[in-house]
Amino acid sequence: MTISCRLRLLLARVNVERAQAGQAGVSLRRLAEESGVSLSVLTALNTGRSQRIDYQTIDRLLQFFNRYLAVTTTDLLNWEPEARAEMGVSR
Repeated sequence: MTISCRLRLLLARVNVERAQAGQAGVSLRRLAEESGVSLSVLTALNTGRSQRIDYQTIDRLLQFFNRYLAVTTTDLLNWEPEARAEMGVSR
């Protein structure tokens, strides 16, 4: 898969911000409660097992993370092009 979710990285960044402010960290369970995204979806995204992500999920996660950081879809999702040889493209 060439598209991956950076949920783990963003959650770590939020937890660093919260720790610096003297606040408790955010667990996946708390993220689920505050964002409205189910814990099972968050777990799949966090472990890299998810094969797709709904626009509503993206929207809810971006709304949550933007409470702490300036975050866009490119911060949440990462696209890496496949090697040309793997795609069967030649020059």
